[in-house]
Amino acid sequence: MAVGMSDKPKDDPPSLPLERETLHIYSMRAHVNNKTHSIGWPLLPQTNWSEVDVATLQFLDGNGAKIPFEVEPVATNEKQWHATVSAKSYSVQWTARAYSSIVHEAQAVEIAWPDAWSDDLLLYLQPSRFIESGDEIFAKAVEDNGDPKSVSIHIAAKVLIRYCLQNIQSNGRYSQSVKNVTTGIDVKGARYAVKQGKGSASDIVCVCIATLRNAGIPARPVVGITNADSVGTKLIDPQFIVWGEYALPGAGWVPFFPERMRGTVDNLSRTESWQGLGTLPWLNRRIPIAWNFDCFDVDRTTATQNLEMNLVSSPN
Repeated sequence: MAVGMSDKPKDDPPSLPLERETLHIYSMRAHVNNKTHSIGWPLLPQTNWSEVDVATLQFLDGNGAKIPFEVEPVATNEKQWHATVSAKSYSVQWTARAYSSIVHEAQAVEIAWPDAWSDDLLLYLQPSRFIESGDEIFAKAVEDNGDPKSVSIHIAAKVLIRYCLQNIQSNGRYSQSVKNVTTGIDVKGARYAVKQGKGSASDIVCVCIATLRNAGIPARPVVGITNADSVGTKLIDPQFIVWGEYALPGAGWVPFFPERMRGTVDNLSRTESWQGLGTLPWLNRRIPIAWNFDCFDVDRTTATQNLEMNLVSSPN
């Protein structure tokens, strides 16, 4: 059933020891061309770190005329939306807000494991597309690092993510593209990357998520759009990017960016701040669109997506 714009999830800020700051507002547009037909566009109307102004969401044809569309919640998670149009090719545009993230390490490392995870988090403990967390190779990775419940969730997550980075190499790519036009996410999955010992930057996120899930920590990939490099300081042509999040009970979702962490956290204490995990001052340069790899027209070899991302304002 189609949802109305008033059905958008309410504001969802994180709680301490997570905190958001430095708001940026962007005008987003994707020009999508399908060879046969469209299967729709993904949207995350509200996350801990971003928000879509759903009143600005519209689809346009090649002449700039508005196209009727419908929005439905994804069956597995009503906080994800699936927008569909009858046109084969279209432009979709919307305005979005994005925040930088902060984690206060001293408080985060003290948060204990819950007796049970809430129902809305159980989805992120299960295997999913490209994240084969039930495979024995991920159980072995967890076992190699000891009982995750012998330490706090935040510490266990850091240990496991670092282990993945030290054992799997990355080619640094998230998107596939032809002449600066993207053709979807460069991803083959967690199991593939472990067996090969290497993969795309998107695959490395999958490996981290699969390992965290096997350890009993709800985790999910975040597919988004950015116009910044991996350090967050240099402007690039807008492209798809993938990062991860894991649940911290009572606080929210801790963002982490494996590509930024690689080579910088090998010798750091588990209790000190790590670049690329939790405190991400450049997270406000990314607009998330999906929490999985079922990304409709984003994830089709028969589709291209020409992305635009323009900063509107920085109210802070």
